[in-house]
Amino acid sequence: MVDRTFTVEKANRFIAENKHLVNRQFKPEEHFSAEIGWINDPNGFVYFRGEYHLFYQFYPYDSVWGPMHWGHAKSKDLVTWEHLPVALAPDQDYDRNGCFSGSAIVKDDRLWLMYTGHIEEEGIRQVQNMAYSDDGIHFEKIEQNPVATGADLPDELIATDFRDPKLFEKDGVYYSVVAAKHKDNVGCIVLLGSDNLVEWQFESIFLKGVEHQGFMWECPDYFELDGKDCIIMSPMRYQREGDSYHNINSSVLVTGKVDWEAKQFVPETVEEIDHGQDFYAPQTLLDDKNRRIMIAWMQMWGRTLPTHDQSHKWAGVMTVPRILRLEDGKLRQFPIKKGQYQIQIDKDCRYRLGNDTDYLEFGYDSKMKQVYIDRSHLAQEIRGEEELDTSRRYVNIEAKELEVILDKNSIEIFVNQGEASLTATYYLTVPAELSLLD
Repeated sequence: MVDRTFTVEKANRFIAENKHLVNRQFKPEEHFSAEIGWINDPNGFVYFRGEYHLFYQFYPYDSVWGPMHWGHAKSKDLVTWEHLPVALAPDQDYDRNGCFSGSAIVKDDRLWLMYTGHIEEEGIRQVQNMAYSDDGIHFEKIEQNPVATGADLPDELIATDFRDPKLFEKDGVYYSVVAAKHKDNVGCIVLLGSDNLVEWQFESIFLKGVEHQGFMWECPDYFELDGKDCIIMSPMRYQREGDSYHNINSSVLVTGKVDWEAKQFVPETVEEIDHGQDFYAPQTLLDDKNRRIMIAWMQMWGRTLPTHDQSHKWAGVMTVPRILRLEDGKLRQFPIKKGQYQIQIDKDCRYRLGNDTDYLEFGYDSKMKQVYIDRSHLAQEIRGEEELDTSRRYVNIEAKELEVILDKNSIEIFVNQGEASLTATYYLTVPAELSLLD
């Protein structure tokens, strides 16, 4: 029996009637956030009919995580966004406890979504579903759902952890990389295949992790970039190593080569994508200019949320979209919009945002050769579930210049024209005045 507790119509009506109640004290002006409610992972990031579409994990009714819907917005330039009606609600037996993360693809001028249906009954089941739209706004779930379930997986995998499908097409075949969990307690990515986006079959275990790389790899994304095969994913509990993987969950880029006969990804390099406190679940698209563009949730699981604690009725922001390139095997990230501050470095530099009683500090330590963000002096402390303190995060690099994007509650730093990045949120109780410290 279908549960109609949540519907698209009900969600859209609630947003229209309640969005004026949102407290905008910390609400961003230069980054995407929903009109009201909670958001997390970007989903269905796609270029369709001359516009960029962004879907996202969404719970409109509160500023904490709840039964997931798919929010929806579009943009012509990735800077200014237009809010669109909610695309998906958990209104079917196969997704009744949440329309979890997924992706989008365009086939014959029709926009298709693939997403995970979350079901809580005698344990947890996670299944993959399809929906489509001919106008890019209203979506219909197909009769054949679910199109893939835990029963399709080999016995060595744990069927209850099977989520976050990312669609792509290669040589006329449609594929989806999906996060799974191995009984060896390591993350892995499975490959599903289809000729028509409706009938799907298990193809392979595309990539399996090793012990220090975390126990679940969320939000995988496969693509080709500058001659290399790439996977972006978000491991849970990746083991801390030097300046990387300090957050409870991380986001990493793996480069390598796919053996398409065996349908297996052979990894060569692994690096953390962002060295700040708040960056998770990135997803990419390819646009009409052949640019690979990434956007991520500018938040982290397990953090305190001042906008929720203070009943502001919203939580969650997306990063500024970033163009990705590989140069000499290393990732470079270029923000779509130019940062307000271009800082040339020839010695130590320390910047304070706020005043002497409540401030965020960032800059470059020339002795340690570290670009850093330090949140330890904020009056509204942001705590996480990490065993070790993450109030100061840094990247080891010889910095020559910083590009800084500031908003009402966030900072994004790009080092040496995208060689490294650091992203963090903050909630100042004083004016966000920027000053250079001695």
